[in-house]
Amino acid sequence: MTDQDLIIDTISDANKFGQTNNWKLQIALSGIKRKAILARLPIISSLIPRGSLSYVGKNLPVNGMIAHGGGPIHPGGTIDDEYCCQHPLDLDPDDPDFIAKTSGGLHMISDGEFEPAYPDKIIGNFTAANRFLTNVSKDFIGASIDRKVIPQKNNKERVKAFLHSVVECDKLDRKIILEQTATFAFRSNKNPKEWHEPITDSIHGIMFFEWGVKGQRFPGIILGGTGKYKGASGVFYRERLLAPNFAGAETFRITFPGLPRPDYWPS
Repeated sequence: MTDQDLIIDTISDANKFGQTNNWKLQIALSGIKRKAILARLPIISSLIPRGSLSYVGKNLPVNGMIAHGGGPIHPGGTIDDEYCCQHPLDLDPDDPDFIAKTSGGLHMISDGEFEPAYPDKIIGNFTAANRFLTNVSKDFIGASIDRKVIPQKNNKERVKAFLHSVVECDKLDRKIILEQTATFAFRSNKNPKEWHEPITDSIHGIMFFEWGVKGQRFPGIILGGTGKYKGASGVFYRERLLAPNFAGAETFRITFPGLPRPDYWPS
């Protein structure tokens, strides 16, 4: 790679994007939601351990499930890998900065709600559709979803539930294959404080990648774009900085070899 490559950092936030699931997974989610309702009842929440309300069921064939994702885009190098993207299982769960270190730097303002880690460096946003090409175990799906549905009483419970999903994710390193189509949409510089303004430049791409927690690197194909990226082609590279992040999605870095910077780039 050279200094001429376009490199961006992104922090996905699964809380802000809907999912399209198959009917068997929908049934399982219904069970999780019923337990979530029970968990919200004061007497049950007080008397029954949270573990008793976790998902239990048969393996779920989710081949073909579509998961929508996305998040803000920053210039490459914005995310401090050494601080914000450390492997969760290597950290002290009692570290007061645990959530930020496992969220790409995102700041949790309430249960399930995060604010941008680097609001002054947002240069656009990306949206993606991830299609599972392999089946996923109930333990992975259950651990990933019930921690987002069943309310946690405090940060200690939130961290414990998050680590459960990380352990299950770690077991599946290189065992799950997804197809991702993504659009990286860059804003103009008309209003530096508003990154939702009309898009002038965008890049479209598709890739296949495998699951894991940290460090994997995958190639993708550029399908074209708009503005200065109209007709763009070639390859790009996705490096996973952390998955799952505390917001329930991923933090990663994308490199587009040889492509110019978009119209707006922070000074």
